[in-house]
Order: sequence, then C-alpha cells, then structure tokens
Amino acid sequence: MSRAGLSKAVGDDALRAALDRFLDITDPAPLVLRDPVALVRGYADPHDQEVAGLLVAALAYGRASFIQVTARKALAHLGSRPARAVDSGDTSGLSGFVYRFQKGDDLPRFLAAIAGLRKKHGSLAAAFASVVDPDDPDYAPALDRWSLALRAEVTGALSPGLKFLLPRAGATGAAKRLCLYLRWMIRPSGPVDLGAWHQLAPDRLDPARLVIPLDTHIERIGRYIGLTDRASGGLETARDITARLSRLRPADPLAYDLALCHLGISGACPRKRDVVACRECPIRTICRLGKTPRGWNAAVAV
Repeated sequence: MSRAGLSKAVGDDALRAALDRFLDITDPAPLVLRDPVALVRGYADPHDQEVAGLLVAALAYGRASFIQVTARKALAHLGSRPARAVDSGDTSGLSGFVYRFQKGDDLPRFLAAIAGLRKKHGSLAAAFASVVDPDDPDYAPALDRWSLALRAEVTGALSPGLKFLLPRAGATGAAKRLCLYLRWMIRPSGPVDLGAWHQLAPDRLDPARLVIPLDTHIERIGRYIGLTDRASGGLETARDITARLSRLRPADPLAYDLALCHLGISGACPRKRDVVACRECPIRTICRLGKTPRGWNAAVAV
C-alpha cells in the first residue's frame, strides 16, 4: 500500500485506455445541465461569457444544488448583457446580496473590480494574458498575479467575503473556483467549455498549461485511480493530478475533468468499495480502492 492507503497505480497505457473509454461512453449534455457552466453557456458574446463566468465560478462553492440557484439569482440582476451592465456600473441591484460568506456590498465591489480590470486591458482575457510568464510551469503563478490585480481594483479594504471570491493560487491554496473559470474560458469551445478567451486573446493562451480545479471529488477519485498519492489537497496535489493527466493528453489534460468530477457529485463513486455500486462503475478496472469484494473479479471490464 502507498502512504495514501491505496494499492499500486496502473500504468499510463491502461489509465489512458480506461479514461478515454469513459469519455467515449459519457454524454456530457446532462452533466453540463447540472453544472454551473450551463448558466454561462446561455450567453453568446465572449465578453458576456467572461464576466458572467467569473461571477458564476466565484459563487461555485457549497452544495451543488444551491450553486445554480444562487448564481442564477445574481446573474438576473445583470440582465441579458452582463458585461455591459458591469462596465457601466449598473450593479446596484446586488447590494445586500447574501450567500454564505458574501454579504453587503461584496458582489457590487467584486464586479466593480472586474470592470476596472476590463477598462485597463479591454477584457479579462487580455488582463490574464498580460501576467503570463512563458517560463512558468503552468498557469497557477499567472492566476495568482491576476487575482492580485483584481484585488488591487477593489476600492477600500477587502472584506472576508471578497477575499474568498478572489483567492490566492499559492503554495497551499489550489484556487479551485478560479481554475474552474480558466477551464471554461481557455479550453476550446465545445459541448462542455466555452473557449471565450480564444476570441478575446487569440493565440495567447494554451489549454495544456491549465491546472485541474481541485474539489473534493477530483481529489478523492484522483487518489483512487492513481493520479496522485498525496494524502491532502492543495495546489501541489492539483499539479500532481494534472501532471499525470498531461502524460495521457499533453495538449488537453483537463479533458477528463467534468466526467470525473460528476462521477463523485452524482454519488456513483462511493467512499468505500461497494460490490453493487462499484460493479457498474465505468472506470472500476483502474480503481485501487480497498479490497476486491469476494466473488467479484475486478479485472473484468464493464
């Protein structure tokens, strides 16, 4: 057993074959409908997508069933053209908006910071591209610099709620929600992500340098299938998982993210080996969780 209490990981070829098959048999449409990205896909203009996307991603914490409800209420105050509303300062309807750590003027001040950065650079995409260092191993350092640039646009002291909306991507913090936002913006337009920043900052941003959004599901399943042996979360665990996925898909390591995450969100992946649930799992041949139930040959493909 490894220090994470799991058996030896499978090799890259077996892992790639299993995960690619998992993607082939997974219909992304119902997953997207249950995911916060569905709210952002309702906008066609890339400026609206990048503004609405950052608001939705920033609020994407807590129970999955609450996230879409909360984010939809926030977006309703910005109308059909959220970028125009934010750039014009028309966010007064969000004063007093409350969601867990956010209250008072947290959201209007957050959106004012977005407007300030867009005014300086023309778009959030251009602002992010301006802080990318080609020598960085991935986008985590640039994400930290970009978050600091947004914080600098906030008028007055940062409240706890604002700090939570604009986390640091540092040595310990994985900045999951901001990494999720980058995935939406930088991965190519398709059935899952939007590729909005390829329109706003053409040829300047690369999906290969993204870091996986590390939530509890990706962290747990990542250990189960041998993407990491780290026992706790954080940026280095996110990088560890991303590095292993990069060996499978160097140009697009986050291709597997949505499907793996929703395997956990749906409850299909249990926390302990379960002879009924695990028998139906599409990636059980690469799972190394616990002992094989008696009478079940885990090597037999689903």
